[in-house]
Amino acid sequence: MTRQLCSAVIVLLLVSGSAFATSGVLLQFQGLNDLQAVGDFYNGGGLAATPNYGVSFSSNVLAMKSACLALPCQSNPGPGSGNFVRTPVGNTAIFINGGMGSAVTATMNVAPGFSSGFNFFFTAGFTGNQAETIKIWSGNNGTGTVLATIILANNNASCTTPTYCMWSNAGATFTGTAHSVTFTGPADMLGLADITLGSSSTAIPEPSTLYLLGTGLVGVSAGSIRRFFKA
Repeated sequence: MTRQLCSAVIVLLLVSGSAFATSGVLLQFQGLNDLQAVGDFYNGGGLAATPNYGVSFSSNVLAMKSACLALPCQSNPGPGSGNFVRTPVGNTAIFINGGMGSAVTATMNVAPGFSSGFNFFFTAGFTGNQAETIKIWSGNNGTGTVLATIILANNNASCTTPTYCMWSNAGATFTGTAHSVTFTGPADMLGLADITLGSSSTAIPEPSTLYLLGTGLVGVSAGSIRRFFKA
């Protein structure tokens, strides 16, 4: 199986300010249920033990738990209905809901702001020349100055079974304070996990080899439509 890295384009512009420490704040999304809207989970609306980071997501960002703890999936069932192996640190990923392959935009707002960098893990199965454009903004709801841009390409082109078979890491460094991130691309063809705010490298605790061992493999369910989640 060929493992391909994402194609990333980083655009850096200068603004001033500071926010989350550069060590990074990690959003793991554990505790969300299948097809639950992420919404204000990290903005006071999560579980009792969920930190309130002032982070909210648009209504089209949903969570899904993995149906597989490890490959082969048949002998390693997971806790959810999503047909993918666990993320680098847990069983939950998020995706942007919509008509399969249609152009959609999702937004993450960070009320206190964050500085220095942004990092995440992704699995993408874009078709043709489709791609995902992620922009980090100085203002809320994708407004103000674009501080950085990341473009993600398909990293599962050589995968057969499962169709989504790779988690890749991506990040950007920028100067200034960001208050929102937008994700624009084909619906239901991108899974995101383990987002780090305030650092261009992941805040996943050591050992760092945890996410390099191939345990974060993602598959798509079989059906009349090919979606990142299984209803």
